[in-house]
Amino acid sequence: MDQVGVRVGGFFRHYVLKWANYATRLAREHGLDPRVFIFLYLLGYAIQGAFYLPWLKDKNVDLGLLVSLRILGLVGPIYVLLKGKKIAAVLNLSLALSWTLNTAWHVCYYVYL
Repeated sequence: MDQVGVRVGGFFRHYVLKWANYATRLAREHGLDPRVFIFLYLLGYAIQGAFYLPWLKDKNVDLGLLVSLRILGLVGPIYVLLKGKKIAAVLNLSLALSWTLNTAWHVCYYVYL
């Protein structure tokens, strides 16, 4: 039984923490604060969780939550575009374009179908 805990701990330490440290280092190398991305991630999940609250089941509230989720999705790429260095402009221009098209699709699908 101890070996399973050791393997899980080893997996977490070698893969999950290694990846998190790499992402943090990469963000800092490009002049970005990793806490911004963690905050955006948690805020996005909070907005998604609001879809399931019983007093927010109105169609207009659902649309407002959907639009706020899409706007929140643009905050990350805009942050990297304005604050990041080197490759950030090219990467985030493509992210902003994909989010815009994805938002248009979801809003049109939600409103018209």
